[in-house]
This record gives sequence, C-alpha cells and structure tokens, in this order.
Amino acid sequence: MRSASELAWLETGSPSVFERSRPLVRILFVLALVLSLLAPGSTSLAQTTAVSDTDAVLLTKVRQAGLWEMPSGMMAMEKGSPLVQKVGFAIMMDHGRLDVATRALSQKLNSPVPDQPSEEQRGWLAEQMAASPGPEFDRVFANRLRAAHGQVFAVLAQLRAGTRNDDVRAFATVGNQAVMRHMTMLESTGMVDYTALPAPVVSTTAAPTGIQLGLDTSQLAVVAALFLLVGGGLFYVLRQIKSNRGRARAARPATARTGGSHG
Repeated sequence: MRSASELAWLETGSPSVFERSRPLVRILFVLALVLSLLAPGSTSLAQTTAVSDTDAVLLTKVRQAGLWEMPSGMMAMEKGSPLVQKVGFAIMMDHGRLDVATRALSQKLNSPVPDQPSEEQRGWLAEQMAASPGPEFDRVFANRLRAAHGQVFAVLAQLRAGTRNDDVRAFATVGNQAVMRHMTMLESTGMVDYTALPAPVVSTTAAPTGIQLGLDTSQLAVVAALFLLVGGGLFYVLRQIKSNRGRARAARPATARTGGSHG
C-alpha cells in the first residue's frame, strides 16, 4: 500500500510528457507556417518543353561545328603527324555521334538546323587544305580548332545554364563534355599558341543588394520574424524545462531525497 507521501508525489508530480512538449509543439507549428510562407510556388519549379531562340542557337552551333570539324578530322588523318592523326580521328568520331543527336533533337523540337558550315568555317577548311602536310598542317589544325572550341565552349555553357528545356539541357551537357575533351586533346599536341587565343571576358558588374537571396521586402520581414520566433521559442522552452525540474525537486518526498529508511 502506498504511503501518504507517495500519494502526494503522484498528485503533485512533474507535468506529463504531453504537457511538457506543448510549448515546443506550438513553436514547431509556427515555424512550419513561416517556412510555408517562404516556400516558392509550384509554378516556379515547373519545367517546359518550349524551344526558345537561344535553344535554337545551341542546336545551330553544335550542328555547324560538326559540319566543319568532321572534314578537318579527315584531313588530319591524311596530312597530320601521327599524334594529330589520332586527335583528328577522335574529334571526327565524336562529332559524328553528336551530329546524329543534334539532328534527332532538331526534328523532335521542330527546330531546323543548317546543312553547311558558316562562311568563316569554310575559310578555316580552305586554310587547312592549303597547308603543307606535316608541321605546318599540325599548327593550323591545332590552333584553328582550339580557338573555335574555346568559343563554342563558352556559348554552350551559357546556354546550358539558362535553358528551360529538359532535352536541350541534357544535350548541352553532352556537348560541353565533348568540347572540353577536344580542347584537351588539341592542347596535347603541343602546337597550340595560347597567346593568340582571345582573352576571357568576365563580367565585373556588381549584383544589386539583396539579389543574391532573391527575397523581396515582405519575405525579408518574414525571415526576421522567423529568427525571432526560433530564438524566443528556444529561450521559452529552456525556461520551461528548468522550471519543471525545479518543481519536481520541490515536490519530491523527503525519503526520496535522503535515500529513505532502511529499518
């Protein structure tokens, strides 16, 4: 049978787990509400299959690159040194595969692509044809293709970063990987004159204040309120825990605090 002191302990003991957790539950509810206000709308994550003008530019750039680099690779196999022959063959094969993918995506998106290289690219092909076999051809081949790859690499990266189309994004990723591989192979010939390459263009324009977070004034106010709620809520919970422990020690029977009688 329980003693009177034990019955008093049961009646005046510390609050239940549910009672102790109620302040924390309230805080978590408010936190979830604030986060829901910050969450972007579902439309911001929506993807589109529409083809923009920049998507069409990407397809055109890759298609025209293949139309002049595949013949360049064939000439390299005939007029280049053994190392340049290998590089030319690899570039020709890569662009052959890319050309198949380009035409397939062009048809799927109903975005026409050209059937011949640009006038500038035809001039590069004529320059290679006029070069003597051996070192002269190697130099013309390596520098012309390396400079062209550097230009298209920057364009593909920019278009890849901004496209809204899933298929174009995947295609640009594959294309950029191929361009990077080709630049590395061309550089391995030891014929690239880096001083002749165009200087990189880097934007130095500072972003306006607040642009990095992408939050407007009302959202910044909600964020400030969130920090106040979390900080204040944590302080309140700690005080509740400390107060509950104090009440529990005060209500504990004397026998429990002294270890009880062993008689």
